[in-house]
Amino acid sequence: MLSKTFGYLSVVRNFSATLKHNTTERMRLLIFGLLILITTNSFAQNNGQYVKDHKANCKIWLDEVTPTDSLIWNGNCKNDFASGQGFLQWYQNNELAATYKGEMKQGKFDGKGKFEIIGYANYEGNFIDGSLNGKGVAYYKNGGKTIGNFVNGEFLNLDTKYLKILKKETLAIKNTFEIYNNIGKDDPLFYYALVPQKTIKAVLVLFPSTGESAENVISCNKNLMQLAYDKNIMTVVVSSNYNETLETDAIAKQFFDTVFEDIIVKYKAPKNKFVLSGLSLGGMNSLQYTEMSRNAKYDTYLKPLAVIGVDPPVDMIDLYNGAKNAIVKYEKEGDKLSENKKMALQEDHFIVNSFEKLYEGSPEGHVEKYIEASTYTRSRDDGGNAKYLVDVPVRLYCDPDILWQLKNKGRTYYDLNAANLSAMTNFLMQSGNTRAEFIPAIGKGFRVDGTRHPHSWSIVEPTDCIKWILELIK
Repeated sequence: MLSKTFGYLSVVRNFSATLKHNTTERMRLLIFGLLILITTNSFAQNNGQYVKDHKANCKIWLDEVTPTDSLIWNGNCKNDFASGQGFLQWYQNNELAATYKGEMKQGKFDGKGKFEIIGYANYEGNFIDGSLNGKGVAYYKNGGKTIGNFVNGEFLNLDTKYLKILKKETLAIKNTFEIYNNIGKDDPLFYYALVPQKTIKAVLVLFPSTGESAENVISCNKNLMQLAYDKNIMTVVVSSNYNETLETDAIAKQFFDTVFEDIIVKYKAPKNKFVLSGLSLGGMNSLQYTEMSRNAKYDTYLKPLAVIGVDPPVDMIDLYNGAKNAIVKYEKEGDKLSENKKMALQEDHFIVNSFEKLYEGSPEGHVEKYIEASTYTRSRDDGGNAKYLVDVPVRLYCDPDILWQLKNKGRTYYDLNAANLSAMTNFLMQSGNTRAEFIPAIGKGFRVDGTRHPHSWSIVEPTDCIKWILELIK
């Protein structure tokens, strides 16, 4: 198994950026037992071995070795392994790719140290058996930084009091269909749970966005989860981040049902007081499962009490058409595209290609398939699947910062999830739902490394959200 020394917000050389909403780019770089990606992805590998450096002939562990790797270790050897204080340089294709200054034991990072990926990021803290553990800090070239707790290389930033009682529950279901792309096909799926000591009043389930690790969800929702615990609300984070829409992905739905059943049986959680929430794809999962629970066509394990969507796309027809139009617009700019716009262009191509494959073509010829995959359809008077939420408390969050979008993505209001989220809320309100809310958290979107981005978990204000849940369960 690959040691996930820096699972959160790492960076690849010659990278293709992670794409949010419904997409991700799976590109890998292997550095000293690290799998480095622009966001939070880690993949299991089994090709690790010790490699001798070219100066001291000391053995140093690499999780995956390529013919272009070369190492220089300036430090002591013990029984032929790099040991003690020293300085390590790693080259790929004769170009310096990374350095490590600190303690080594048996050829692995062990003790206080500083790891630098040249041109991208620095990591400082205490390493144990090759992975960063305990208090640590990561500084990124874009000016962002993460400071807090690391567990086996994953940034898992709950306060120590809560981190000690965080449970990771592994299920007897393998990731065969790769609904969670941070582990291998033969690895078991799991969920994290922060369980109150007293009687559980409610369960708040958090679903990751595309490609996002469960650990990152926890770090992004630190205050929310800790406040929920203090109010005797159990929080759960599910290991799914690469599933299709639930009406086409029976495996993902079955996994969710299994998680819910396990929570209820194992922790005696109240079945009628589940609140589902998620960012982007995770928000789609939350909304879709809740709609399916009210749709006679489907059989779900439970009926969620309420649902929260954190900037999710909801209308697949509009999403496809918007991506199609954006491709034309971006490609007209040619070589003038900024890095942010290049990322957006990749995202739009991914959406168009994957939707045409999944739904067997464009909306023009397969409109019913797109409607069935949507949690709301703006072009339908009945709202499409949104009609199944007319009796459900719903919160839809977004950060409609149009100035940020114009500057960084070249996008207008027509391109934002906010347009359809507000339309969906209006549909629910006009249909008699007095507990449907649209929350425009303008300027609140920041990633866990501190960088500004409207498409972020932080648009949910923890105190207000927990207060809303407590009022629902009175």
